[in-house]
Order: sequence, then C-alpha cells, then structure tokens
Amino acid sequence: MTREPWDLPGLVGALRGVTSFEGQAPWERPLVVELRSVLGGLRAALFPRTFGPGHLTEESEDYFVGHTLDTTLHALLALVRQERARGVDPAGGCGEEEALGRVRQLSAQLPELRRVLLTDVQAAFDGDPAATGTEEVLLCYPGFQAILHHRIAHALHRAGVPLLARMISRIAHADTAIDIHPGAEIGESFFIDHGTGVVIGATSVLGRHVRLYQGVTLGARNFPVDERGVLKKGLPRHP
Repeated sequence: MTREPWDLPGLVGALRGVTSFEGQAPWERPLVVELRSVLGGLRAALFPRTFGPGHLTEESEDYFVGHTLDTTLHALLALVRQERARGVDPAGGCGEEEALGRVRQLSAQLPELRRVLLTDVQAAFDGDPAATGTEEVLLCYPGFQAILHHRIAHALHRAGVPLLARMISRIAHADTAIDIHPGAEIGESFFIDHGTGVVIGATSVLGRHVRLYQGVTLGARNFPVDERGVLKKGLPRHP
C-alpha cells in the first residue's frame, strides 16, 4: 500500500489548534452568490427597460418592478439577518423588526437613488464624446456600473449593514477594477472615465459634477497611530 506523502490527520489537528477569526457557519461563497442576485434585482427594478425582460408596457413594467422588488428585498432581508446574527455590527445582533427596518430604510431611498443615477448616466454621456447614447452608458461603461454598485452599498452602509455594503464594493471592484469604499460620500452627476485603477477611500467627500480618470487614488499615504503604534480608525483621512 502506498503511503500518503503527507500526514493528513496531523495537519488537520494542527489546523484545528490554531485560533481562527472565522465564524461557525459558511458565509463567503453563499453571500457572494446571493448578493449578486440581489444586486441584479435592484438594478432591474431601477432600470427595467434596460435590465428587465424586454418588451415591457407601462402596465407590465409596474408589475415587473413590484414583483422584482418584493423578491429582491426579501432576499436582502435574509442576508441582513445573517450579517446581524453573526455579530458583524459592533452594536450586536438585532431582532426581526430591526432587520426589517434596515431594509425598509434602503427601499425608501430607491426613488432618489434612481434620480441620482440618472444624473450619473447623463454626466457620462455628456462627458464622453465617444458615447453614442445613454443606453450604451448603462450597458457598457464600467464607471457607471461602479457608481451604481456604490450608491446601493452606500445606502446599506448608512442603514447599518456594513459587511454587505463592503462586499458589494468588492463585487464592483472585481467586475470593473474600480474600488470605492461604501462610506465615501459622492454627489450627483458623477462620471468615472475608463476607470481602471480608480480608488476612492472611506472618508472621501465628493461634490456634484465630479469627473475622475483612470489611475486616480483619493486616499492617504500615511495614517496616524496611537501610543502603541496601532492605526487610529474612524478619522477623516481622505480628500
């Protein structure tokens, strides 16, 4: 019988003996898959003629948006429950009503979110002579995809759902090579041209009608530390 080239029982036991930051239930993979589904639902509800099923009439559009929002917000509620139950929030866990209140807070912002995103679409079309129409911006511009994700993530961040918000920014980064922290405050009519390598830090504050090009970092090189040499957190440190 061929001997195993490594001591699996010993390795497993040694790994078990090393303290881990991980929780007690699977999180990462299910979260990303389900969160992408939620983002797809919100995107379709915000822009049904572009990301919906097609051939929508005025009546069927309202039905589609209502059905999509109901399904998507219930899925988001389940994710919020998971995050809060795992003690991600420093304030601790929350009950059903508190979790529901956080999702309601996001849902109440969707009309304003759509209005602001429309200004972002127009800013991209107006700012890029190569743009042939607003639909091209919606479908093809990584800068718009990044700001769409960010505005959803920022709303969740403000609603007290920090990890889901941060994971949305990671998804956007993976898809667009644009890294925007959900805490960043960004005004309307925002346009990222091309976008590869753009980084916007957590405490950045951008006004209206801002345009960024690829390879721009709104961040800091050095950070203050305390008397023990540990980085101080929660301080403004970006433009």
